[in-house]
Amino acid sequence: MITKIAWRNLWRSKRRTITSISSIFFAVILAILMRSLQEGSYGQMIDTAARFYMGYAQVHQEGYWNDKSINKLMEDSKDTRDKILSDKNVKGVFGRLETYGMAATDTLTKGVMIVGTEPEGEDQLSSLSQKMVKGTYLSNDSKDIIIGEGLAKYLGISVNDTLALLGQGYHGASAAELYKIQGIIKHPNPQMNNQVVYMSLPNVQYFVSAPNMLNAYILNIKDTRQIDQTVTELRDRLDKAKFEVMSWDELSPEMVNMINTDREGGKIMIYILYIVIAFGIFSTILMMTIEREREFGILTAVGMVKSKIYSMLLQESLFIGLIGIVSSIVAGFPILLYMENHPIHIDGAKGDAMAKMGMEPILRFTASLDIIWPQALLMAFIMIVCTIYPMIHVSRIKTVEAIHS
Repeated sequence: MITKIAWRNLWRSKRRTITSISSIFFAVILAILMRSLQEGSYGQMIDTAARFYMGYAQVHQEGYWNDKSINKLMEDSKDTRDKILSDKNVKGVFGRLETYGMAATDTLTKGVMIVGTEPEGEDQLSSLSQKMVKGTYLSNDSKDIIIGEGLAKYLGISVNDTLALLGQGYHGASAAELYKIQGIIKHPNPQMNNQVVYMSLPNVQYFVSAPNMLNAYILNIKDTRQIDQTVTELRDRLDKAKFEVMSWDELSPEMVNMINTDREGGKIMIYILYIVIAFGIFSTILMMTIEREREFGILTAVGMVKSKIYSMLLQESLFIGLIGIVSSIVAGFPILLYMENHPIHIDGAKGDAMAKMGMEPILRFTASLDIIWPQALLMAFIMIVCTIYPMIHVSRIKTVEAIHS
């Protein structure tokens, strides 16, 4: 009975009810889009860094990550690989040997990152072969190299040209060699695109005079949500005195701190939006209550207990909130699905600025229910809070005075 009365009361002033529902609808839609864009951007940053550079987890020699010296390499071992692959969440593992050097042509030089890798494993993790714009991808026995598109443009070279690489080898050995360019890759990370040189693992081991040596084992993970559990299990399986196992967030704490800081800033903006909406909803509910003082006085005079009036007010607020929340979810989730599959590409000066900061010039969204439910629950909480004072106001109403008001 009370529920029916509450529902009918909503439509006594249709314009006011529709305005309140609309404010909730657009507030929740805006909050969902903001959070989706934020989380999509974070996912893009993590995915780019993990898949195209550091992997979701790494295994290297104890102490290597602190100074990343070319002299702190570890020997490639089938036994170590088997122990890593024995974990059910590890889809694949491959070795990588990275170093830095100087790339030179007849007229130009540039500092580069030299990445020696197992082409098949690298391609399984990052689909690197699909990023080729010229030439062919590496093979395990390839003696040639592939370079980033930005680096190729800077040095003015292309496929089949020769590039000189100079650097420091293992334990002070000199490293200098001429390489033929087999292909050019457009790396998703703009910074890497401007400085990366890929070659096969045996090729770079020969270059730095470190046969059968690695910087790290790069892990390809099946379920990225279980990375922490996988890392813990691998630490128990491998010799802790010899190896260190690190997840992507341990490999890049700066990125984690930046994401957490930006995420909290985004939440503050959403809270400010909800506070503004809350004041509008509160004023509407309070006005509805004050306008009906005589009605409440008559109801109490005929014997209705005030708890039922409180229940009626609360249900009216929840109806308004429920309609606004459900309609925003019904309209918002398909929008998120569309935006997730159709990211926004940024061109012009803004795109160039993002590229210079090492970010792919794309705005990605994510369609996750974990984004939607918190907004729905927060709005429902706001509706309940906005009803507290009107109920207190009703509790102070004196029946006789209310009837004659």
